[in-house]
Amino acid sequence: MQVSVENSGGLERRVTVLIPEADIQEKVDARLQELSKQVKIKGFRPGRVPMSVVRQRYGKQVRMEIAQEAMQSSLQQAIQDEKLRPASMPQVAKMPEDINKGDIEFTAVVEVYPEFDTLDLSALEVEKPDASVSDQDVDEMLNTLREQRRSWDAVEREAKEGDQILFEYVAQTEEGRVPEQGHQRLAIILGSSGFESLEAALTGMKSDSETQAELQFPENFSEQALAGKSAKVDLKVTKVSESSLPEVDEEFISSFGIKDATVETLRTEIRANLERELKQAVTSLLKMRIIEALVASMPGLEVPDSLVRQEAASMASRAASQEGREAEPEESAAFMGKAGDRVRGGLLMGEIARQNQIRIDGGKVREAIDTIAQTYEDPAEVVQLYYGNQQLLAQVENAALEQQVVDWVVENAKVSAKEMKFQEVISEAAGANR
Repeated sequence: MQVSVENSGGLERRVTVLIPEADIQEKVDARLQELSKQVKIKGFRPGRVPMSVVRQRYGKQVRMEIAQEAMQSSLQQAIQDEKLRPASMPQVAKMPEDINKGDIEFTAVVEVYPEFDTLDLSALEVEKPDASVSDQDVDEMLNTLREQRRSWDAVEREAKEGDQILFEYVAQTEEGRVPEQGHQRLAIILGSSGFESLEAALTGMKSDSETQAELQFPENFSEQALAGKSAKVDLKVTKVSESSLPEVDEEFISSFGIKDATVETLRTEIRANLERELKQAVTSLLKMRIIEALVASMPGLEVPDSLVRQEAASMASRAASQEGREAEPEESAAFMGKAGDRVRGGLLMGEIARQNQIRIDGGKVREAIDTIAQTYEDPAEVVQLYYGNQQLLAQVENAALEQQVVDWVVENAKVSAKEMKFQEVISEAAGANR
Protein backbone atom coordinates (compact mmCIF):
# COMPACT_ATOMS: atom_id res chain seq x y z
CA MET A 1 0.00 0.00 0.00
CA GLN A 2 1.31 3.45 -0.94
CA VAL A 3 0.03 6.58 0.81
CA SER A 4 0.48 10.29 0.14
CA VAL A 5 -1.01 13.13 2.19
CA GLU A 6 -1.59 16.60 0.79
CA ASN A 7 -2.47 19.63 2.91
CA SER A 8 -5.21 21.21 0.83
CA GLY A 9 -5.64 24.19 3.14
CA GLY A 10 -6.85 24.75 6.67
CA LEU A 11 -7.67 21.50 8.43
CA GLU A 12 -8.40 19.55 5.25
CA ARG A 13 -6.06 16.73 4.19
CA ARG A 14 -6.27 14.81 0.91
CA VAL A 15 -5.14 11.24 1.47
CA THR A 16 -4.34 9.26 -1.68
CA VAL A 17 -4.02 5.50 -1.26
CA LEU A 18 -2.78 2.97 -3.84
CA ILE A 19 -3.52 -0.71 -3.22
CA PRO A 20 -1.48 -3.02 -5.48
CA GLU A 21 -3.35 -5.46 -7.71
CA ALA A 22 -1.40 -8.35 -6.14
CA ASP A 23 -2.81 -7.57 -2.68
CA ILE A 24 -6.36 -7.44 -4.03
CA GLN A 25 -6.00 -10.61 -6.08
CA GLU A 26 -4.55 -12.54 -3.14
CA LYS A 27 -7.62 -11.71 -1.05
CA VAL A 28 -9.98 -12.47 -3.96
CA ASP A 29 -8.40 -15.90 -4.49
CA ALA A 30 -8.67 -16.71 -0.78
CA ARG A 31 -12.33 -15.69 -0.68
CA LEU A 32 -13.16 -17.71 -3.80
CA GLN A 33 -11.37 -20.72 -2.31
CA GLU A 34 -13.62 -20.51 0.73
CA LEU A 35 -16.69 -20.16 -1.47
CA SER A 36 -15.77 -23.23 -3.48
CA LYS A 37 -16.20 -25.32 -0.33
CA GLN A 38 -19.63 -23.86 0.43
CA VAL A 39 -21.49 -23.15 -2.82
CA LYS A 40 -23.92 -25.58 -4.38
CA ILE A 41 -23.93 -25.66 -8.18
CA LYS A 42 -26.01 -28.12 -10.16
CA GLY A 43 -23.84 -30.85 -11.67
CA PHE A 44 -21.11 -30.69 -9.03
CA ARG A 45 -20.81 -32.33 -5.67
CA PRO A 46 -20.62 -29.93 -2.66
CA GLY A 47 -17.01 -28.90 -2.06
CA ARG A 48 -15.96 -30.21 -5.50
CA VAL A 49 -16.88 -27.21 -7.66
CA PRO A 50 -13.89 -26.29 -9.87
CA MET A 51 -12.27 -22.94 -9.13
CA SER A 52 -12.75 -21.90 -12.76
CA VAL A 53 -16.54 -22.27 -12.36
CA VAL A 54 -16.56 -20.47 -9.00
CA ARG A 55 -14.46 -17.65 -10.43
CA GLN A 56 -16.69 -17.28 -13.48
CA ARG A 57 -19.88 -17.13 -11.40
CA TYR A 58 -18.70 -15.19 -8.34
CA GLY A 59 -15.43 -13.53 -9.35
CA LYS A 60 -16.82 -10.08 -10.17
CA GLN A 61 -18.96 -9.90 -7.04
CA VAL A 62 -16.12 -11.06 -4.79
CA ARG A 63 -13.72 -8.63 -6.44
CA MET A 64 -16.15 -5.77 -5.70
CA GLU A 65 -16.54 -6.83 -2.07
CA ILE A 66 -12.79 -7.24 -1.54
CA ALA A 67 -12.07 -3.89 -3.21
CA GLN A 68 -14.55 -2.04 -0.99
CA GLU A 69 -13.25 -3.74 2.14
CA ALA A 70 -9.66 -3.01 1.13
CA MET A 71 -10.43 0.65 0.48
CA GLN A 72 -12.05 1.04 3.88
CA SER A 73 -9.37 -0.81 5.83
CA SER A 74 -6.46 0.75 3.93
CA LEU A 75 -7.85 4.27 4.50
CA GLN A 76 -8.14 3.61 8.23
CA GLN A 77 -4.61 2.18 8.24
CA ALA A 78 -3.30 5.18 6.31
CA ILE A 79 -4.95 7.60 8.78
CA GLN A 80 -3.38 5.69 11.65
CA ASP A 81 0.07 5.47 10.04
CA GLU A 82 0.09 9.17 9.15
CA LYS A 83 -1.08 10.05 12.70
CA LEU A 84 -4.07 12.02 11.45
CA ARG A 85 -6.88 12.86 13.92
CA PRO A 86 -10.13 12.91 11.92
CA ALA A 87 -12.79 15.32 13.19
CA SER A 88 -15.48 13.75 11.02
CA MET A 89 -16.07 10.79 8.72
CA PRO A 90 -13.58 10.84 5.79
CA GLN A 91 -15.18 11.44 2.39
CA VAL A 92 -13.96 9.70 -0.77
CA ALA A 93 -13.30 12.48 -3.28
CA LYS A 94 -11.88 10.42 -6.15
CA MET A 95 -12.91 6.83 -6.85
CA PRO A 96 -10.76 4.29 -8.74
CA GLU A 97 -11.14 4.44 -12.52
CA ASP A 98 -11.81 0.68 -12.76
CA ILE A 99 -12.34 -1.31 -9.59
CA ASN A 100 -12.49 -4.62 -11.48
CA LYS A 101 -8.84 -4.79 -12.56
CA GLY A 102 -5.38 -3.46 -11.85
CA ASP A 103 -4.18 -1.39 -8.91
CA ILE A 104 -6.83 0.49 -6.94
CA GLU A 105 -6.09 4.15 -6.31
CA PHE A 106 -8.49 6.52 -4.57
CA THR A 107 -8.41 9.84 -2.74
CA ALA A 108 -10.26 10.72 0.46
CA VAL A 109 -10.71 14.11 2.11
CA VAL A 110 -10.08 14.02 5.84
CA GLU A 111 -10.89 16.98 8.07
CA VAL A 112 -8.59 16.86 11.10
CA TYR A 113 -8.45 18.42 14.53
CA PRO A 114 -6.05 21.36 14.90
CA GLU A 115 -2.57 20.79 16.28
CA PHE A 116 -1.76 22.54 19.55
CA ASP A 117 1.49 23.76 21.04
CA THR A 118 1.88 23.39 24.79
CA LEU A 119 -0.84 25.49 26.41
CA ASP A 120 0.55 27.88 29.01
CA LEU A 121 -2.34 29.28 31.06
CA SER A 122 -0.27 31.11 33.66
CA ALA A 123 -1.22 34.49 32.13
CA LEU A 124 -4.90 33.62 31.59
CA GLU A 125 -7.13 35.94 33.66
CA VAL A 126 -10.48 34.63 34.90
CA GLU A 127 -13.03 36.01 37.37
CA LYS A 128 -14.61 33.49 39.74
CA PRO A 129 -18.05 34.35 41.17
CA ASP A 130 -18.01 34.75 44.95
CA ALA A 131 -21.52 34.45 46.35
CA SER A 132 -23.42 32.93 49.24
CA VAL A 133 -27.04 32.23 50.17
CA SER A 134 -28.38 34.98 52.44
CA ASP A 135 -31.38 35.02 54.75
CA GLN A 136 -33.06 37.31 52.22
CA ASP A 137 -32.58 34.67 49.49
CA VAL A 138 -34.25 32.11 51.75
CA ASP A 139 -37.10 34.57 52.45
CA GLU A 140 -37.60 35.16 48.73
CA MET A 141 -37.69 31.43 47.96
CA LEU A 142 -40.15 30.84 50.79
CA ASN A 143 -42.35 33.57 49.35
CA THR A 144 -42.03 31.95 45.89
CA LEU A 145 -43.23 28.65 47.35
CA ARG A 146 -46.24 30.45 48.82
CA GLU A 147 -46.91 32.15 45.47
CA GLN A 148 -46.88 28.77 43.74
CA ARG A 149 -49.62 27.56 46.08
CA ARG A 150 -51.78 30.64 46.22
CA SER A 151 -55.53 30.23 45.85
CA TRP A 152 -57.95 32.32 43.80
CA ASP A 153 -61.36 33.52 44.98
CA ALA A 154 -63.97 35.31 42.86
CA VAL A 155 -64.77 38.92 43.79
CA GLU A 156 -67.49 41.34 42.68
CA ARG A 157 -65.38 44.51 42.78
CA GLU A 158 -63.50 46.26 39.96
CA ALA A 159 -60.38 44.50 38.69
CA LYS A 160 -57.02 45.83 39.87
CA GLU A 161 -53.35 44.90 39.57
CA GLY A 162 -52.66 41.38 40.82
CA ASP A 163 -56.15 40.10 40.03
CA GLN A 164 -56.80 37.22 37.68
CA ILE A 165 -59.22 38.11 34.90
CA LEU A 166 -61.15 35.47 32.96
CA PHE A 167 -62.65 37.00 29.81
CA GLU A 168 -64.01 36.31 26.36
CA TYR A 169 -63.03 38.21 23.24
CA VAL A 170 -63.76 38.60 19.55
CA ALA A 171 -61.25 40.48 17.36
CA GLN A 172 -61.81 42.10 13.98
CA THR A 173 -58.71 42.42 11.78
CA GLU A 174 -58.27 43.46 8.14
CA GLU A 175 -58.31 39.76 7.26
CA GLY A 176 -61.57 39.07 9.11
CA ARG A 177 -63.10 37.94 12.39
CA VAL A 178 -61.08 35.98 14.98
CA PRO A 179 -62.39 33.47 15.81
CA GLU A 180 -64.59 32.95 12.78
CA GLN A 181 -67.43 31.80 15.07
CA GLY A 182 -68.10 32.08 18.79
CA HIS A 183 -65.67 33.59 21.30
CA GLN A 184 -62.16 32.92 22.51
CA ARG A 185 -61.58 32.58 26.28
CA LEU A 186 -58.43 33.70 28.02
CA ALA A 187 -57.18 34.37 31.55
CA ILE A 188 -54.44 36.82 32.54
CA ILE A 189 -53.08 38.29 35.75
CA LEU A 190 -53.09 42.08 35.68
CA GLY A 191 -49.57 43.42 35.99
CA SER A 192 -47.74 40.33 34.80
CA SER A 193 -49.04 39.42 31.34
CA GLY A 194 -46.79 41.81 29.41
CA PHE A 195 -49.77 42.81 27.22
CA GLU A 196 -50.07 46.35 28.60
CA SER A 197 -52.81 47.70 26.34
CA LEU A 198 -55.05 44.70 27.08
CA GLU A 199 -54.42 45.08 30.81
CA ALA A 200 -55.31 48.77 30.58
CA ALA A 201 -58.61 47.89 28.89
CA LEU A 202 -59.48 45.26 31.53
CA THR A 203 -58.42 47.24 34.61
CA GLY A 204 -61.45 48.57 36.48
CA MET A 205 -63.91 46.15 34.89
CA LYS A 206 -66.22 43.89 36.91
CA SER A 207 -67.60 40.44 36.22
CA ASP A 208 -70.16 40.43 33.35
CA SER A 209 -69.06 43.88 32.11
CA GLU A 210 -68.15 44.53 28.47
CA THR A 211 -65.97 46.98 26.56
CA GLN A 212 -64.27 47.57 23.22
CA ALA A 213 -60.63 48.42 22.56
CA GLU A 214 -58.16 48.89 19.73
CA LEU A 215 -55.28 46.53 20.53
CA GLN A 216 -51.86 45.86 18.98
CA PHE A 217 -51.25 42.18 19.67
CA PRO A 218 -47.69 41.08 20.56
CA GLU A 219 -45.69 38.94 18.14
CA ASN A 220 -45.78 35.96 20.51
CA PHE A 221 -49.54 36.07 21.16
CA SER A 222 -51.01 32.58 21.57
CA GLU A 223 -53.60 33.06 18.81
CA GLN A 224 -51.50 32.93 15.62
CA ALA A 225 -54.12 34.78 13.56
CA LEU A 226 -53.68 37.82 15.81
CA ALA A 227 -49.96 37.70 16.57
CA GLY A 228 -48.31 40.99 15.65
CA LYS A 229 -51.55 42.47 14.28
CA SER A 230 -53.80 45.40 15.15
CA ALA A 231 -57.48 44.69 15.76
CA LYS A 232 -60.72 46.08 17.16
CA VAL A 233 -61.61 43.82 20.06
CA ASP A 234 -64.87 43.16 21.95
CA LEU A 235 -64.10 42.14 25.53
CA LYS A 236 -66.42 40.56 28.12
CA VAL A 237 -65.17 39.82 31.64
CA THR A 238 -66.66 36.61 33.04
CA LYS A 239 -64.83 36.48 36.39
CA VAL A 240 -62.52 38.60 38.52
CA SER A 241 -60.50 36.71 41.16
CA GLU A 242 -58.09 37.82 43.84
CA SER A 243 -55.36 35.66 45.28
CA SER A 244 -54.52 34.74 48.83
CA LEU A 245 -51.23 33.26 49.98
CA PRO A 246 -51.16 30.25 52.32
CA GLU A 247 -49.92 30.73 55.84
CA VAL A 248 -46.59 29.12 56.66
CA ASP A 249 -48.24 26.72 59.06
CA GLU A 250 -47.94 23.01 59.86
CA GLU A 251 -50.12 21.99 56.90
CA PHE A 252 -48.11 24.09 54.44
CA ILE A 253 -44.74 22.85 55.73
CA SER A 254 -45.85 19.20 55.85
CA SER A 255 -46.84 19.40 52.17
CA PHE A 256 -43.09 19.50 51.35
CA GLY A 257 -42.45 16.21 53.12
CA ILE A 258 -40.92 17.80 56.24
CA LYS A 259 -41.83 15.51 59.12
CA ASP A 260 -41.44 17.84 62.09
CA ALA A 261 -43.27 20.61 60.20
CA THR A 262 -41.28 23.46 61.76
CA VAL A 263 -40.38 26.72 60.05
CA GLU A 264 -36.74 26.27 61.06
CA THR A 265 -36.50 22.89 59.30
CA LEU A 266 -38.25 24.26 56.22
CA ARG A 267 -35.80 27.18 56.03
CA THR A 268 -32.87 24.76 56.50
CA GLU A 269 -34.13 22.64 53.59
CA ILE A 270 -34.62 25.73 51.44
CA ARG A 271 -31.10 26.95 52.22
CA ALA A 272 -29.58 23.55 51.38
CA ASN A 273 -31.40 23.47 48.02
CA LEU A 274 -30.33 27.04 47.21
CA GLU A 275 -26.72 26.25 48.10
CA ARG A 276 -26.77 23.23 45.75
CA GLU A 277 -28.25 25.43 43.02
CA LEU A 278 -25.65 28.13 43.69
CA LYS A 279 -22.77 25.64 43.54
CA GLN A 280 -23.96 24.36 40.16
CA ALA A 281 -24.45 27.92 38.87
CA VAL A 282 -20.97 29.01 40.02
CA THR A 283 -19.47 25.98 38.29
CA SER A 284 -21.39 26.72 35.08
CA LEU A 285 -20.51 30.41 35.12
CA LEU A 286 -16.84 29.76 35.93
CA LYS A 287 -16.63 27.25 33.10
CA MET A 288 -18.19 29.78 30.71
CA ARG A 289 -15.71 32.47 31.72
CA ILE A 290 -12.76 30.08 31.37
CA ILE A 291 -13.90 29.10 27.89
CA GLU A 292 -14.41 32.74 26.91
CA ALA A 293 -10.89 33.58 28.14
CA LEU A 294 -9.39 30.58 26.33
CA VAL A 295 -11.12 31.44 23.05
CA ALA A 296 -10.08 35.10 23.36
CA SER A 297 -6.48 34.03 23.96
CA MET A 298 -6.37 32.09 20.66
CA PRO A 299 -8.46 34.15 18.21
CA GLY A 300 -6.89 32.56 15.13
CA LEU A 301 -7.55 28.96 16.14
CA GLU A 302 -9.00 27.03 13.20
CA VAL A 303 -11.68 24.48 14.03
CA PRO A 304 -13.27 21.78 11.85
CA ASP A 305 -16.15 23.14 9.79
CA SER A 306 -18.05 19.89 10.20
CA LEU A 307 -18.09 20.25 13.99
CA VAL A 308 -19.19 23.88 13.75
CA ARG A 309 -22.04 22.96 11.40
CA GLN A 310 -23.14 20.15 13.71
CA GLU A 311 -23.12 22.45 16.73
CA ALA A 312 -24.99 25.20 14.86
CA ALA A 313 -27.64 22.70 13.75
CA SER A 314 -27.94 21.44 17.32
CA MET A 315 -28.33 24.97 18.67
CA ALA A 316 -30.97 25.79 16.06
CA SER A 317 -32.82 22.58 16.92
CA ARG A 318 -32.83 23.39 20.64
CA ALA A 319 -34.04 26.94 19.99
CA ALA A 320 -36.87 25.70 17.76
CA SER A 321 -37.78 22.99 20.28
CA GLN A 322 -38.29 25.65 22.95
CA GLU A 323 -40.87 27.19 20.61
CA GLY A 324 -42.57 23.83 20.12
CA ARG A 325 -41.49 23.27 16.53
CA GLU A 326 -38.77 21.71 14.37
CA ALA A 327 -35.93 23.82 13.01
CA GLU A 328 -35.64 24.55 9.31
CA PRO A 329 -32.26 23.65 7.72
CA GLU A 330 -31.42 27.26 6.93
CA GLU A 331 -31.90 28.40 10.54
CA SER A 332 -28.54 26.97 11.63
CA ALA A 333 -26.72 29.73 9.70
CA ALA A 334 -27.67 32.25 12.38
CA PHE A 335 -25.85 30.18 15.02
CA MET A 336 -22.57 29.60 13.15
CA GLY A 337 -20.61 32.32 14.98
CA LYS A 338 -21.58 31.19 18.46
CA ALA A 339 -21.22 27.55 17.44
CA GLY A 340 -17.65 28.23 16.31
CA ASP A 341 -16.75 29.67 19.72
CA ARG A 342 -18.35 26.71 21.48
CA VAL A 343 -16.37 24.25 19.39
CA ARG A 344 -13.16 26.21 20.02
CA GLY A 345 -13.85 26.19 23.73
CA GLY A 346 -14.60 22.49 23.77
CA LEU A 347 -11.43 21.63 21.84
CA LEU A 348 -9.30 23.79 24.12
CA MET A 349 -10.80 22.21 27.25
CA GLY A 350 -10.13 18.78 25.77
CA GLU A 351 -6.57 19.73 24.89
CA ILE A 352 -5.92 20.93 28.44
CA ALA A 353 -7.08 17.53 29.69
CA ARG A 354 -4.89 15.71 27.14
CA GLN A 355 -1.72 17.72 27.72
CA ASN A 356 -2.00 17.45 31.50
CA GLN A 357 -3.09 13.80 31.65
CA ILE A 358 -6.38 14.70 33.34
CA ARG A 359 -8.47 11.54 33.50
CA ILE A 360 -11.98 10.89 34.73
CA ASP A 361 -11.90 10.58 38.53
CA GLY A 362 -14.30 7.87 39.67
CA GLY A 363 -14.63 9.50 43.07
CA LYS A 364 -15.79 12.78 41.54
CA VAL A 365 -18.25 10.90 39.33
CA ARG A 366 -19.74 9.24 42.42
CA GLU A 367 -19.86 12.60 44.20
CA ALA A 368 -21.75 14.13 41.26
CA ILE A 369 -24.22 11.24 41.16
CA ASP A 370 -24.76 11.48 44.93
CA THR A 371 -25.48 15.20 44.56
CA ILE A 372 -28.14 14.46 41.93
CA ALA A 373 -29.56 11.61 44.02
CA GLN A 374 -30.00 13.82 47.09
CA THR A 375 -32.79 15.70 45.36
CA TYR A 376 -34.91 12.53 45.08
CA GLU A 377 -36.96 10.65 47.65
CA ASP A 378 -34.94 7.43 47.27
CA PRO A 379 -31.27 8.41 46.63
CA ALA A 380 -30.02 4.80 46.57
CA GLU A 381 -32.39 3.96 43.72
CA VAL A 382 -31.17 6.96 41.71
CA VAL A 383 -27.52 5.99 42.24
CA GLN A 384 -28.30 2.48 41.01
CA LEU A 385 -30.13 3.93 37.98
CA TYR A 386 -27.11 6.03 36.93
CA TYR A 387 -24.60 3.22 37.29
CA GLY A 388 -26.92 0.86 35.43
CA ASN A 389 -27.47 3.19 32.47
CA GLN A 390 -24.37 3.72 30.32
CA GLN A 391 -25.75 6.83 28.63
CA LEU A 392 -26.60 8.56 31.92
CA LEU A 393 -23.25 7.52 33.40
CA ALA A 394 -21.36 8.88 30.38
CA GLN A 395 -23.10 12.26 30.78
CA VAL A 396 -22.00 12.49 34.40
CA GLU A 397 -18.47 11.32 33.53
CA ASN A 398 -18.14 14.03 30.86
CA ALA A 399 -19.40 16.66 33.29
CA ALA A 400 -16.98 15.41 35.97
CA LEU A 401 -14.06 15.57 33.54
CA GLU A 402 -15.00 19.13 32.56
CA GLN A 403 -15.10 20.04 36.25
CA GLN A 404 -11.64 18.53 36.74
CA VAL A 405 -10.34 20.68 33.86
CA VAL A 406 -11.99 23.76 35.40
CA ASP A 407 -10.34 22.96 38.74
CA TRP A 408 -6.96 22.58 37.01
CA VAL A 409 -7.34 25.95 35.26
CA VAL A 410 -8.31 27.63 38.55
CA GLU A 411 -5.10 26.30 40.10
CA ASN A 412 -2.87 27.36 37.19
CA ALA A 413 -4.38 30.59 35.82
CA LYS A 414 -4.77 34.07 37.31
CA VAL A 415 -8.13 33.74 39.06
CA SER A 416 -9.66 36.64 40.96
CA ALA A 417 -12.85 36.62 43.01
CA LYS A 418 -15.81 38.73 41.92
CA GLU A 419 -18.44 39.39 44.57
CA MET A 420 -21.95 38.69 43.30
CA LYS A 421 -25.38 38.20 44.77
CA PHE A 422 -27.07 34.81 44.68
CA GLN A 423 -29.67 35.84 42.10
CA GLU A 424 -27.05 37.49 39.88
CA VAL A 425 -25.11 34.23 39.65
CA ILE A 426 -28.27 32.19 38.97
CA SER A 427 -29.49 34.56 36.25
CA GLU A 428 -26.12 34.89 34.51
CA ALA A 429 -25.54 31.12 34.60
CA ALA A 430 -29.01 30.50 33.13
CA GLY A 431 -28.21 32.88 30.28
CA ALA A 432 -24.88 31.14 29.66
CA ASN A 433 -26.60 27.78 29.18
CA ARG A 434 -29.02 28.96 26.50
